[in-house]
Amino acid sequence: MTKNESAQMDELKKEVEALKADIAKLTETLGKIGEEKLKSSVEEIKEQVLSQIPKEQLEQLESVKEKSEEVLETIKEQQQKHPAGTLLVAAGIGFLLGKILGGKS
Repeated sequence: MTKNESAQMDELKKEVEALKADIAKLTETLGKIGEEKLKSSVEEIKEQVLSQIPKEQLEQLESVKEKSEEVLETIKEQQQKHPAGTLLVAAGIGFLLGKILGGKS
């Protein structure tokens, strides 16, 4: 291979590497655009659904959400204070539910 051919091959390799980098950047950009559009679509759908729910029901839902968060926090605190007791209670509840829902053994 002559020096000229070798130089051309080196130049082609550089161009291929540049193209690979450009394609990687383009792919990343397209991914970000797609992610943004998806988030935007989800937000639009969420707003449409929420706009069709009566205000009183939304307030009740928010109240239930707050109460459930409080209950979960209380459970977490009890679990940290009394891990063995929490485990026994959970096992007991599981056993009872299994008997109730399982029917005949």
